[in-house]
Parts: sequence; structure tokens; C-alpha cells
Amino acid sequence: MAHIPSRLREIFCLVTVDGDLRVGDRSQQKASIEAMCEVHNDLGIQGKTTWFINEIDFHWMVEHPESLLGLVDSGECIGVHDHLDTHFADTYAHVFELMHASRSHLAGFFLINKREVPLLSHRNGCAIQNAVYYKVAIDLGYTWVSDVRPELSWSARMIKENGQWICLNEDDPRSIFNDNRCVPLGIRPWYHNSQNWMDTSSRQGSLLQVPITTMPGVITERVTAAVENSNDQAFIVIDTHPYDLQDLHSGDVSKENLVTYQQSLVWIKDEFDAQFICVDQLPEKLLI
Repeated sequence: MAHIPSRLREIFCLVTVDGDLRVGDRSQQKASIEAMCEVHNDLGIQGKTTWFINEIDFHWMVEHPESLLGLVDSGECIGVHDHLDTHFADTYAHVFELMHASRSHLAGFFLINKREVPLLSHRNGCAIQNAVYYKVAIDLGYTWVSDVRPELSWSARMIKENGQWICLNEDDPRSIFNDNRCVPLGIRPWYHNSQNWMDTSSRQGSLLQVPITTMPGVITERVTAAVENSNDQAFIVIDTHPYDLQDLHSGDVSKENLVTYQQSLVWIKDEFDAQFICVDQLPEKLLI
């Protein structure tokens, strides 16, 4: 068992899934979504996970409408995942156009299918943060965001070239540099506005920032450190994708990846006696 500080009252785990369907054909993508849901169901956390849907690039409403409605009907929290970096959006007008389109299209889809889905959660592609993105998020009515990666810096931009998805790194001048090294691992979620997302002491603002503990998947050292560094409450936030379960060459669901994912969630559940919750449950759980 990991060392759990006596000062901790509660430990929460938020499994968040970014709906980027970058690997395989439609049937293989569907299989990866179903495999992930099956793992969640087997562990008793179905209805306690958050799915950030990338509608801009992967057209869930057309390609995977049954899967999208299935997530809603199983009680998952549905948010939006916009890879604004892919579209080289940096002005307010361009960012607003893309974010408004993805949110309004999804809202219309759910309305037509008679599902009530508020769409209040948002995550930027590559966990990129800037004031324009957050200003648009506020103006569109989002209330929860999840981008900051404590104690890390990285350069990234996701693009598609010659039919292949490529993540640019620091060697490419088109990549975007992000620096969260000053944010301590284990910090609790905090409220902020468009300009002060790095001010972890802020307790007021239109957006609740839910920092990402570990991505992709579960990095045990970061999870353990986050719990040990937390005060009265610990929040373990996992960022994963359906394609993390797939073999990148064949596109099929990998049994090895599936077992690894399941065991990582079992480890969190057993090691920390964590309560699994959705992002939309945070306001009622968070001790201010």
C-alpha cells in the first residue's frame, strides 16, 4: 500500500477520455470505445467517467452516433475536446468559430435524440493553454476545464499529413510550448478566469481548472506523488484515449493494452481506496 497522509479526508479519481479516434477504421474505433466501456463496467465505474468528444476532427455524430448516445445513456459526463492546435487557431474569431461549431453541433445532436446533455466541460488538444482559448470557453458557457499538467513542460501540436496523424515536438517550430513546471503535483482544482489559469491560489473565476495528473494512461510514480503531496483532498486525474487500447499497426484492440489499462485502474482503486467520480461531480465534492 502507498503511504496515504493522515491529513487526507478523501481521495478521488477522475477517469477522463479524450475522444480522438486516430487509429484504425470505423469498426476498429468502435471496438476500442466498447472495450474501454467494458473495462469501466467491469470495475463498477461506468457512469463515473468523463468523455471529451472531439467532434471537429472525428465526427462522432456521423461516424459513431450509437456509441455517443450509449455513453450518455450509461451516465457518463460528456464534454468537448477541441484540437484547436490542429487548425492553427490563434485569433479570438477563429477559436470562437471552431469551439462554437463543435459545441452547438453536439448540442443539436443530443436535442434531436432527446437527450439532456449540458456540455459544460472542455479540454484543449495537447493540453495547450492560452488566454484566448479560455476567453472563448467562458463566453460559450463552459464551467470546467482540464488542461494544466503539474510540474511538466512540453511542446506539441497535432497535425495530419499525407493521411497520417503526427504529433509535432520541440524539434518542429510549428509546435506550441507549454510550461506548467511551477504548478505543484497534487494541487487541488482551482477557479480562474481567462488570464490567470496558472494562479493555483485563486478561489474565484468562471472556470474550474482540473489539473491532469497522468497522461497517457496511469504513471504510478506521478499518481503516488500527487496523493502524497495533497492536503485534505486528493484528486487523481487520468487522461486517456480509446486508441491507447489499440495496436497502432493493425488498429485492433490489443489484449496487452487492455489488461494494462484495467490493472492500472484496479491499482488506483485498491492502493488508495479512491472514489471514482465524473468532472461534473467536482463542485459538490470540492472543499473550498
